[in-house]
Amino acid sequence: MRNRTKILLLGLVTVALTAVAVTTASNWYRQPTVITIAVGPEGSPENRFAVKLAEVLQQTHASIRLKIEAQETRNQALTRFAHHEADLAIVRSDDRKIPVNARALAVLEHEAVLLIGARRAKVNTLADIQGKKVVVVGRDGRNEAFIRRLLEQYKSDFPRTDIRTVAPEVPLEKLLPGSADLVILIYPLSRLGSGGDFEGLARHMRGFSVHAVEDAKALQRKVPGVYTETIEAGLLSGSPRIPEEDIETVALQKILVARRGMTEPHVVELMRALFEYSRQLAVDNSFATRVEPPDTEKGALIAVHEGASQYVASEVKTFFDRYSDLIYIGTSVVSVLGSMALALYSTVFRRRPHEVAERVGELMRLRNRIRAATTAGETETAEAELEAILNEVLLGLSEGTVSPRGLEAFRLAYDHARDDLTAARHLRAPE
Repeated sequence: MRNRTKILLLGLVTVALTAVAVTTASNWYRQPTVITIAVGPEGSPENRFAVKLAEVLQQTHASIRLKIEAQETRNQALTRFAHHEADLAIVRSDDRKIPVNARALAVLEHEAVLLIGARRAKVNTLADIQGKKVVVVGRDGRNEAFIRRLLEQYKSDFPRTDIRTVAPEVPLEKLLPGSADLVILIYPLSRLGSGGDFEGLARHMRGFSVHAVEDAKALQRKVPGVYTETIEAGLLSGSPRIPEEDIETVALQKILVARRGMTEPHVVELMRALFEYSRQLAVDNSFATRVEPPDTEKGALIAVHEGASQYVASEVKTFFDRYSDLIYIGTSVVSVLGSMALALYSTVFRRRPHEVAERVGELMRLRNRIRAATTAGETETAEAELEAILNEVLLGLSEGTVSPRGLEAFRLAYDHARDDLTAARHLRAPE
């Protein structure tokens, strides 16, 4: 009963230790890492995109979770990222102060510069807006600052040009032709051809169209963060066709960036969510409808994160490569638990070897029986028991179940018993 109790207790302890180890390892492995993204105010396209990305990561049981830090302005969001208070941010390629710790993950959106004016106006480059009344659509002065930066590339007297910013809520038909000669939009390609923003222009202002920026490639080479974009004929409106033919213009990119020190497995997890669930991340045909890989060239505006580069190059580490540390820790834990269990089992089940000296008492009692024997049968029985004791001791010594401790005492007792047995036989021998 005592052994059964020990076995039961040992089993319970082993099961409890195993359960604790497995639970601890499982919780540690499954516990998602929380990363933060700094974006603009609620309702902005970037904020809505971040909400969708957070939902995708949670629904797919990814190893990371996304915490959204909404800021009043985009500049505030970028400042938090620059101060290491956020892991992710969305930057526009014309930002003058892109944080040095930013590493590109994906291009979320292209924003094209649209020059809208009368068809008869001779506008082939931005240099041709000199002397005209120009309205730049934007919620703040950022778009206007970008246009003025482009104008700096021309050797013209643009300070005399009337350039001002108006809110996006003002309809285009109210700006043209009375308030301005030319309206400049910085427009996301996700919305081109999918919204009704240009329907009023197409219906009521048939004399207006979108003009090309024919030196877009030259501007791309001169101004960092500027790219060339082609607007297909009829993309804005099919009837009448706006534009009438394919045109080139300049464009910006909105890029999702991560901290340089963000771990590669977390970045790979983000990349999977971005590209395998891109449809779920698109914001109502207005933002991130065509997520693209980042520029992996050495001269890119923003250096690509190593994890993103691995994902793009299909060089994502194998399961063992990614979790080798975890496997090593798990193996070590199992080894320690195994050693503990073995020690417990050894403590309970290990039998202490019998000592040879323990049989001395039997030999002494057997001597007394030999001396007291009155018949030859009693003597023979005692002799058989003596030989049996000797055989058991010799077998135990060979198997290790009997300790040689007290062997000299056993030998002495055995010799005396054998002498007594010999003497008893002589006494009963016939004359």
